[in-house]
Amino acid sequence: MSGRVLIVEDHALVAIGLRMALSARSWDVETSSGPTTTDVVEHAQRFEPQCVLLDIHLGRGMGSGVELVRPLVSTGAQVVMMTAETRHLVLAECLEAGAAGWIGKGADLDEVDATLRHVVAGGTLIGRNDRLALLDELWQERTKAVRGQTTFKRLSQREALVLGAMADGLSADEIAETHFVALNTVRSQIRSVLNKLGVRSQLAAVALAGAHPELLPQQMQDGRDRRRAHTRGPSCGPDFRR
Repeated sequence: MSGRVLIVEDHALVAIGLRMALSARSWDVETSSGPTTTDVVEHAQRFEPQCVLLDIHLGRGMGSGVELVRPLVSTGAQVVMMTAETRHLVLAECLEAGAAGWIGKGADLDEVDATLRHVVAGGTLIGRNDRLALLDELWQERTKAVRGQTTFKRLSQREALVLGAMADGLSADEIAETHFVALNTVRSQIRSVLNKLGVRSQLAAVALAGAHPELLPQQMQDGRDRRRAHTRGPSCGPDFRR
């Protein structure tokens, strides 16, 4: 036997096909599809694979394979992501968690076999400089996200709601008319939003909010139906006067 390999893949046909192909090349192969992440880790602890081929997107039952990297590495296995994912930040998260690297999901059997042999023999898949560059990109993005969260937190509840209404396409006149607020009050709130976000135009403010929806204050999340409320009447929308 060439070594033990655990395939973690939620598509049964893919997992079975790869298991049969690798078994024909003298690998001792088992597959796991959960149904929970705990089941996968327990399988790895029993089987003690030298390498785990792990899909990043594991479907509804288990979610992201990134969360599995650390516990699988802790079993003593080398973890290789087998994925079609190309986003640098996601791949960097895998490396940060301890993955040896990745291989394309469309890789042919020869490439998969060669990768497994290389990793099991102690080889690396990602050069030191490339690894550091990806991790640096991840850290920079996280730093930027923290700064963005701090910026949005500076908005008052009314300002957050105004920004949300702007993001929904409402003009200052529409916001004032719909919610029975003086136009000057709305304009003052918009100016305050622009100042706190450090931008010069409403378009830039909306673009910033759209680029980081996960950072928006809860007030904006609560007001997702503002456009619908606008068509139903003022009593259904958020109160911009409070």
